Amino acid sequence: MSKKVFLAPSVFIAQNERSNPKHSQAADYFRYFVQEKFYLYTSYLSIAEAYRTIYSQISASLAREFLRAIVLGSINIIYPSEGDLKATVKAIVTSQSSELKFSDAQMAVLAYRNSISQIATFEYLHPLFGLNTFSLPV
Repeated sequence: MSKKVFLAPSVFIAQNERSNPKHSQAADYFRYFVQEKFYLYTSYLSIAEAYRTIYSQISASLAREFLRAIVLGSINIIYPSEGDLKATVKAIVTSQSSELKFSDAQMAVLAYRNSISQIATFEYLHPLFGLNTFSLPV
């Protein structure tokens, strides 16, 4: 199993919202990542989406603390290149699903192009590039 995981906005949101039904699972994810020395990745778009949701649905101060944790933490932020943006658009245009969002397609492209085979998410992961949803070992 690869020690690289891409973090989706849903994991950040669940971690920061105690009333979220996935909060304890998100906490378990982060504990496991630290314990097993995983390399964590996300994108600026995932951070922006999580920030926007935390700000509007929970509180502005918690959203601010979320950003502070991102800056001070060891999560690697991946910024898309022009080629990544073109690959994202191509993935959307050629997808069989009409429900594939730009942010999900970009997350898949960035993970694939950076050799990250697992995405930690609590939402549906579109079957792109052979990526897998991260799950804790039983």
